[in-house]
Amino acid sequence: MKTINCKASLSLLFMTLLAGCGGGGGGGAASPPPPPAVPMSAAGIWIGQAITPDIPAIGTSFEFSDSDGFVIGTAPFTANFQGGQTQTLSNAALYTNGLFSWHVNTAGGSIDFLTPGSTLSFFTRTVTAGDIATIQVLDENGVQISLTAVTNAFQQIVVNRGPGESLIGSVIITVGSGEIVIDQFVFGYPSTASTDDIACLFAPNNDFVCVISDVTTGDFVGAANGTYQVNVNQVSGTGSLYAAPGETLIDGSMVAPLTISAGTVVEDTSLNLTVGNLGLSIAVTSAFDATYDRGAALTTVQAMYTTSEVFGEMSSFDIDAGGAISGQTASGCFLSGQVLVLDVAANIYDVNLVADAATCGALSGSYDGLGTSQDEIVMDDSFVFAVFVDTQRMTVGQALK
Repeated sequence: MKTINCKASLSLLFMTLLAGCGGGGGGGAASPPPPPAVPMSAAGIWIGQAITPDIPAIGTSFEFSDSDGFVIGTAPFTANFQGGQTQTLSNAALYTNGLFSWHVNTAGGSIDFLTPGSTLSFFTRTVTAGDIATIQVLDENGVQISLTAVTNAFQQIVVNRGPGESLIGSVIITVGSGEIVIDQFVFGYPSTASTDDIACLFAPNNDFVCVISDVTTGDFVGAANGTYQVNVNQVSGTGSLYAAPGETLIDGSMVAPLTISAGTVVEDTSLNLTVGNLGLSIAVTSAFDATYDRGAALTTVQAMYTTSEVFGEMSSFDIDAGGAISGQTASGCFLSGQVLVLDVAANIYDVNLVADAATCGALSGSYDGLGTSQDEIVMDDSFVFAVFVDTQRMTVGQALK
């Protein structure tokens, strides 16, 4: 579906007529400039996959001079070093790599990880025999994982946290006398590498929603919403990524901002995006779903939906001839709202779902998003939707007639 820039077309016509009117010297009328490129439309239902890479490890051998505290890594995957200083004493016995190490005296030091991780490795020793120091590794809740007494020969401290164990949150360095050095520091994270199924609705009004599912189990793992723009065939945008109930994002949060960059669209064919979220670059590849071209009408979605999941529990609701929603979840949360047609030529609907304050508790609020009519057993017998409230929470559902 293409958009014609009428104003640009009229301007071009005026310039062409003016060029043919003569006047002044010269050797004839100049050729008119080419018309501006018409942006491709990214509106559609897009089905594909999202590939998330592993979080890169943080590492340093302290080959720089600093005495005020420093941070290594890229947010949100950073380690914040406080106390001590990086320096060289031209003594090869005090370094395992390069000419510098991190020196900590009796003032003590600490390392705090912005995003808790699963692996930690570094070398340490006291500067002279008789120096007294300990290194304590704490988990994300401040509970001790390990406590090591530092000697005057390099020893490697290694911490690995397995599935189900609390992650590494900080390191505390206590020096009773003398000084210690730390070198070859490496900090890593649990694997985030995944290939997930993704289905996105890109609406004609430049809103989008996406639903993400585990490619193996089909379990719902997250959703996203926001707005997008198209420049010729380049797609960009901003929004938020939400973890499904019972899940968390890689930094432990439930919601985090996302950006769409380096996106490209071939109208009615393919949509490929680079999505930035929490320091990772997620690659999305998707193909156009022809159900988008069925168009939209309230008569299509008008029905009693007897089987649906809202807020993770079974529910039922009606959509009447005017698009009004009324329903209830199994626990007694009353639902209302409105479905609107955005474009009669596009099978995407604007959806507002209101969870009643008196009966829905913490889930109450006015949720906004998009929906589409799809086929479960027969044509247009299901209504799939994703709605969101104030970048705080969301619900995704599939209702069957």
